[in-house]
Amino acid sequence: MKKEYISYSIIGILAGVVLGFLVANWTGAGVGAVQQTAAGDGAPTSASVNSSSQGDQLPPGHPPIDGATPTEAPPLPPGAEPSSSPAAATPPTGGSLELPSLEPLPAGTKAEHAEQKYKNIQILKGLPADRIESIMFSFKAALGVECTHCHVKDHFDKDDKAAKQIARKMIQRTRTINKDGAGGGRVTCYTCHRGQLRPPS
Repeated sequence: MKKEYISYSIIGILAGVVLGFLVANWTGAGVGAVQQTAAGDGAPTSASVNSSSQGDQLPPGHPPIDGATPTEAPPLPPGAEPSSSPAAATPPTGGSLELPSLEPLPAGTKAEHAEQKYKNIQILKGLPADRIESIMFSFKAALGVECTHCHVKDHFDKDDKAAKQIARKMIQRTRTINKDGAGGGRVTCYTCHRGQLRPPS
């Protein structure tokens, strides 16, 4: 192969890269200018829902969003109640809305218990260890929160957050309601919370 052909090939590749770079920057600048012009005309632009200017993009009648003071969600309208069971609904944050049984294993069962695998298990003692994770994910889905709402990140055994103590009380309440049959059927966290941190009033 001649040296001239190699030289021409290298020059062609470099010219293609430079030309491609210029064309990409030229078209990218044109798109940015069009978006800026549209924003200046008051037309809606595609912005992140997490942007700080989302208050301007809320639908009419929506209450203002203030991260410092959470607002309780109003109850659902009369015709908007889901017709299917909570387990059939789509979880808002991943996981399952169906709460696994909170009842401990019968005495003498050889399966690994939660307190044998995890540290600082108090209310969920006696449950099979492999059920704990699905229970936690059902809490997460039913309340629309992340694990760090109750737990210290990477230190799940710590009791530093008040929400963890509240969760323990709510587990006891759920057990009592389901044991006494006061709820007219088996209740779960989703029965009241409906995917929200604070149950709708």
